[in-house]
Amino acid sequence: MRMGTDAKDFEEILEEAASGESELTIVERLLQAKGEELLLLAKKADEIRRNQVGETVTYVINRNINFTNICINNCRFCAFKRRPNDSDAFVLNPSEIKQKVREALNLGATEVCLQGGIHPHLRLDYYVELLQSIREVSEDIHIHAFSPQEIFSIAEKEGMTIEEVLRVLRREGLDSMPGTAAEILSDRVRNLICPKKIKTKEWVEIIETAHRLGIPTTATIMYGTVESAKERAEHLLIIREIQRRTGGFTEFIPLPFVGSKTELGKKIKGPSLMDSLRLHAVARIVLGKYIRNLQASWVKLGPRGAQLMLLAGANDLGGVLLEENITREAGGKWGQYIPPETIRELAVEIGRKPAQRSTLYEILEFF
Repeated sequence: MRMGTDAKDFEEILEEAASGESELTIVERLLQAKGEELLLLAKKADEIRRNQVGETVTYVINRNINFTNICINNCRFCAFKRRPNDSDAFVLNPSEIKQKVREALNLGATEVCLQGGIHPHLRLDYYVELLQSIREVSEDIHIHAFSPQEIFSIAEKEGMTIEEVLRVLRREGLDSMPGTAAEILSDRVRNLICPKKIKTKEWVEIIETAHRLGIPTTATIMYGTVESAKERAEHLLIIREIQRRTGGFTEFIPLPFVGSKTELGKKIKGPSLMDSLRLHAVARIVLGKYIRNLQASWVKLGPRGAQLMLLAGANDLGGVLLEENITREAGGKWGQYIPPETIRELAVEIGRKPAQRSTLYEILEFF
């Protein structure tokens, strides 16, 4: 294969990548597409999306529950963290959790998503109590909860293995996990932007253990900080290899860095919309054979930005996300909730068919 830069050469690279088996040098090259190449890239991703998942654009009705904002980590891209003695620090109790679940059910939610800071003192029994509180309100609502970082922290405090912790949580009602805390799966980058977080190897181990136990997860990438095109490419290939081995990822979610109110945001603007377009397109081309669903985050990109990603490989707009706090506190502009009608309009405007889904991508209703 020739690695030239004219359009003809790039089309040859695209055709090779479209097999879904491309190697690192090819993926890195795609992530550097500009100008006419970027248009060709988006067009190819849209074509692959159409062949793999058709014209349906999905979304889920869900609610975020941030159960604590107290955190011992010092991630430079976060403004959500509070110290235990801060005036606005909180830890939700069971009655507060139950009330939030009832509110979610009243809005037609099929999922609650639990995420919190890495609290220095919360033990496994608190996390079990969270799950039990939700199950006391609803046996049916899907509980999507606890990032790999949270699982690691629980295991460390309890002196348990990752598998032991996950088995307990699964028994108490955990249905699936967010594949967050991935950021960029490069220890060089992690040491710069989130030095206290788990390393790449630990993230992979926790995700693969969850999959082995029958707990599906999402997969994410947070891009636009200090990583190189090669490190983005390596991240995508790590995700692809995990999925080859386990089949446990439900979707891939690119998350552009949004952080005007964070330490890192004082030095780095984050990715442009065209950078996001490029990454979504490459994700479809590289991962689509193994992970059918590619989500565009309206919380990070804005509704119109997310709509644009639907033209470059994405087929899902995520959830309505009642009470999204983490991105908002980092400087996000797009609010804490988007009505289902607005999500459906974004799909219809570009000639696509909206559908409400479950967390695991079962279609609940076409519109």
